[in-house]
Formats: sequence, C-alpha cells, structure tokens
Amino acid sequence: MDWFTRIVTKLYAQVFIAMLVICSLPVSAQDYGSLTVKGSLVCDKKDRSVMSSVTIYRYYHLSQSVELMEQQMVPRDGKFKFDLEYDKDYIIDVASNTGVHKRINLNTEVMKGYKFENQKFEFEVDLMKGDDVDAGEMAWIYFDPSLNDFSHTNQIPVAFQNR
Repeated sequence: MDWFTRIVTKLYAQVFIAMLVICSLPVSAQDYGSLTVKGSLVCDKKDRSVMSSVTIYRYYHLSQSVELMEQQMVPRDGKFKFDLEYDKDYIIDVASNTGVHKRINLNTEVMKGYKFENQKFEFEVDLMKGDDVDAGEMAWIYFDPSLNDFSHTNQIPVAFQNR
C-alpha cells in the first residue's frame, strides 16, 4: 500500500472506533418530560379594553433572585399554557390592565420514585376582583404525595414554611 492509502485507512479506523465508543457510552442525562401548566382567566371577556398577561419567572431560593422565563399576552378566551421542567421553583404572575394582579408560586419538585412523564396541571385565576385581603397574597401549586399528583392551596404548604 502506498502512504496515502495507509493514512486514509488509519483515519477511517480511528473514526470508526470513536463512533463505536460514543455510541456505546451510557446515556447520563435522563429526560423526565415536562409539566404542562394550563390556566384560564376568569375575566369580562366581552370588555375589549381588558388586556391580561401571564409572566413566568424561575425562582432561585439560595440567592432569592428571579429569572424571566416567558411572558404571554392572554388572548380573549383567557387560556394560557407553559411547559416547565421538574424540580424547579417558578413564580407565575398574572395581571390585567384593570389593576388586578395575582401571583402563584409553583414548585415542580416531586417525591422520590414518582414516575416522571409528561404531566398536566390546570388551574383558574379570577381577575374579576382584586386581592381583598392582602395584595401580596400568593397561591401555591406543589406536588402532594397523598394525591400522587400536583395540587394547589391559598395557604403556604408546611414544606415551604422554612424556605
């Protein structure tokens, strides 16, 4: 064999071995799917002057900071949807130009051994009236082990009280 053929043969052999090694490595990242959060707004759908938006932030406990993830103007039907990763904290901020503002803390952390797959959680936000009791009042969406599913409450769950 001439020198050119030997070089090409070695090159192909090295590429083949590299491909074999790469393909045989175990996959270290597991796709857990996502949590699809669907919501609907209760508002005056006939009043064309009412506009609403939904903003989702990723919340970081250690630094107590937020990162803007996505913002959506809500269409007249009042429906919105987000796909979120598991084991993270989010803040969903719902607002309308009528001055009504609602905030939802959403924790997608699930119990160990929970079967991850694409899950859905739906909820409704009332924008017809403002927060009568406390303007900073939050709703909480979290994984409830007794239900083996996500749930919501208007009181801070015990698991989040020390955070």
